[in-house]
Amino acid sequence: MGRLTDHDFEVVCRDLFGEILGVPLELFPRGRDRGIDLRHTAADGTTTVVQCKHWPKATQATLTTRLIKDELPKVVALKPDRYLIATSVGLTVDGKDRIRDAFASYVHTTGDLYGVDEIVAELQSRPELVRRHFRLWLSGTAVLQTVLNQEKYVRSSWLRKRIPRAADTFVPHEGFDRAKAILDEQRVCVIAGIPGVGKTTVALMLAAWLMGNGYEVHEISQDVEEITALWREDTPQLFLYDDFLGQTTLESQLNKNEDARLIDIIRGIQEAPDKALVMTTRDYILEHALLKHERLGAPDVSEATSVVHLTDLSLGVRGQILYNHVHHAQLPAEQKWPFADRAVWQPIVEHRNFSPRLIEETLRLAARREQDVAAAVLKNLDDPRRIWERIVENDLTDEAVHLLEVLFTLRTAAPDTLNESWSCYRKERGLEADARTFRRALRVLDGTMVAVEQHMVSFHNPSIADYLRFHLDAGRAPMAALLGALIDPVQIRSLIDAAGMADGSGILAQLKAEAERTTAAVLETAEFVEWSPSPADESEASHLQWILETAELLDSAPLAAHVVKETRLGPWHGEHVEHLVSLVDAMGGSRLIAQEDVARFAGEVADGIRRDLAEQVEAGDWYGAIDLYNTLGQLPGGSLSGPPLEALVECALDGLHLVAGEDESSLDADPLDALLQFLFDQGYEGGADDEYADDFAAVQKLVDRFAGLRDVPRFVPRQETAAPGPHTNEVRDRDVITELMKGLRDPDVTPGA
Repeated sequence: MGRLTDHDFEVVCRDLFGEILGVPLELFPRGRDRGIDLRHTAADGTTTVVQCKHWPKATQATLTTRLIKDELPKVVALKPDRYLIATSVGLTVDGKDRIRDAFASYVHTTGDLYGVDEIVAELQSRPELVRRHFRLWLSGTAVLQTVLNQEKYVRSSWLRKRIPRAADTFVPHEGFDRAKAILDEQRVCVIAGIPGVGKTTVALMLAAWLMGNGYEVHEISQDVEEITALWREDTPQLFLYDDFLGQTTLESQLNKNEDARLIDIIRGIQEAPDKALVMTTRDYILEHALLKHERLGAPDVSEATSVVHLTDLSLGVRGQILYNHVHHAQLPAEQKWPFADRAVWQPIVEHRNFSPRLIEETLRLAARREQDVAAAVLKNLDDPRRIWERIVENDLTDEAVHLLEVLFTLRTAAPDTLNESWSCYRKERGLEADARTFRRALRVLDGTMVAVEQHMVSFHNPSIADYLRFHLDAGRAPMAALLGALIDPVQIRSLIDAAGMADGSGILAQLKAEAERTTAAVLETAEFVEWSPSPADESEASHLQWILETAELLDSAPLAAHVVKETRLGPWHGEHVEHLVSLVDAMGGSRLIAQEDVARFAGEVADGIRRDLAEQVEAGDWYGAIDLYNTLGQLPGGSLSGPPLEALVECALDGLHLVAGEDESSLDADPLDALLQFLFDQGYEGGADDEYADDFAAVQKLVDRFAGLRDVPRFVPRQETAAPGPHTNEVRDRDVITELMKGLRDPDVTPGA
C-alpha cells in the first residue's frame, strides 16, 4: 500500500468501505472537506463519515496525537451518526482503545477503526477490487518479488531494474487504461506518442501486470525474429519491443520485408492464448513507417495501436507524476520542500511542454549541481534542450564529449568497439587516446549520460541522442574527424539518417563539404552485405537502393554512377526479386540516373523474372508462378505473352482443379484469391460450358467463405483509441495536488512512499 498516494488511498477506501458498509460513499476534495473524506447520507438523514489517513511513515503515537488535535474538533462540529477511521498506520489494541475513547460519541466500537492490517485483510478477500486499482495491485509484494527475485520471469537486467523504478513514479491514466484494454482484447498493443510522454513506462507497467499473472517477460532488442527464437509452447510469454521502429524516421529499424514478418508474428500472437506483444514507437515515426511499409496499415497493426496523448495526462495525473518523482528523487529534504508551494508546482504541471522524462532527468541530474531544483525543472520545460546542452557544452571533459559524439554514430556498441572508434576520432583531432583516458571518460558518463549493461554501451535515454544530433548539426564536432573514425557500417548510416531529418540540414551540409570522405564511407559499407535466403535481410540490390537514396540526399553524382556501374554486372540470378523491382523503381524516380540505364536494368530484371517464372511453371508451382507474373507487371515494359503465358494459364487451371479437390482446412485465402483473379484476368470465368466450371464454383465458394470469416469483427474499433476529450474537473485536481504536495514538507506523514 506504500505505493499509493493520499488521493489513491482515498479512492481505494471509497470502493472498499462502500462494499463493507453496503452503501455508496461520496468522495470530497481535500482542503474544503470540513473533516470529511468519505460520506454517506441515508434517506432518514443519518450520516456516516469515513476519515482516511494515509501516513505509512508515521508511528501510531503520531497518528493518534494528530487525530485528537486536528480531527476531533471537526468531528465535534460535524456530529456524524457514525465515524470510521481508515489508516495505513498499524494500530494495536491499546492504540485503538485510546482513539475510541477520544471519539467516544462517534466511534461506536474499535471495529470501526481500520489500521493497515485490517485494510489489507479486507482487500485480500476482494481480489477483484484490488485488480481494479492498478497501483494498489502493483503494491502487492508478489508482483515486486516476481520482478526482483525470480529470473525466470524477467531475463533482462534492464527490465529488472526499470520495472520497479517505473512503478515508483507511475500514475495510471487514460492512455494506460486504453492500452491495457487493447492488450486484454487483442494480445498485441502498439503504444505510440511524442518523446517523453511515458510510452515506455506504460509498456513496463503492462509487463508488470502480465507478470503478476504468471507471464515471462522477454525484451526484444534487435528485430522480430527474436520472438521466434524465444517462443515456447504452453508457456505464458510477453514480448516487449521498445522503439521497434527506431528513434529516427530513417533508421530503417524494419529491414526489408521485416514488416511482413512482423504482421505474421502479430497474427500468431493474436491466435495464441498465452502470448502477448507490446511495442512502443514515437507517433511521427509510426506515421512515416505507415507510408513506407504499406503492410503496417493492415488492421492487425492499426487496430492494435494506442496513442498515448499528452492530453491523457490530466492536471491531476500530472500533479501526481510530479509528486512521485520529487518524493522518490535522491534529493535532500530542503530541495524538495519548495515543490509544496502552489506557486512552484502549478506552472510545472500546467506547462505546455510537461514531460515526465524531462522531470525525471532534471531531478536525477540536478541533485548534485542545482540549488533551486524546482526552478531548474521549469527552465528545462521552457527549453527542453537545456538539460543536456548545459552538461555537454559546459560540464563534461573533452574526452567525455568525444565519446558521446562517437556513440551517436554507433547507437549501441561494445566497449571495445566504442574505444576503437573513439581512439581513431581523438587521433584525427590530434589528441591523446590511451585506454586510461577512455575508461575515465566512460566512468564520468556511466549512469548519467550513458548506460553500460550486458557489456554494451548506449545512451541513457533517447533524448540524449536527440540532443547529440542537434550538437552535430550545429557544427560542434568536426565532421572530417568523425568520418575518419568510422569502423562500423552503422556509423555512416547514422550520419546519413541524421542528415535526412527535418532538423538535419547542418549535418547534411557538413557531409557534402566532406564529399570525398563521405562517398568513400558509403561505398565501403558494401563489404558488409552478405547473401541471405530471407528477403527480410539486406541484399546487394537493397543495399544499392540505399546508396542511391543517399546519392539523392547528398546530390552525389559519384554515388549514383556507382549504382549504375553495379547494375551492369548482372545477371542477378539468386537475388530477391522484390528487391530488384524496388531498385528499378528507385532508379526510375532518380534525377541522377539516365532513363536508358533504367530501361536497360529493368529489361534485365524482367528477363530474369521470366526465366524464374518458366521454372516455376515447369515445376507445377502455380502460386509462385502467379506471384512472379504479378511482380513482372510492376516493371516498365514487363509483360508475358505467347507460349510462356499459355503455359502459365495451363498451370493455373491444373492448380484450380487440384485445389477444388483438397480439404478446406489445408488451404489459405490469399493464394486462392490470387489464383481466381489471374484466371479471371485471362478471360476464364467458369461459365456453364467451361470444362473447369465445377472447379471454379468450388474454389469461388471457398473464397467467399474465407472472405466472410475475415469480415467477422475481431478487433477493438479504431475510434476507441482516439484522444480523450478535455478534462473538466480541474478545480478538484488542483485541490488534490495542493494536499498531496503538502506532504513533501512533513516527512513523518508523507502521503506516498
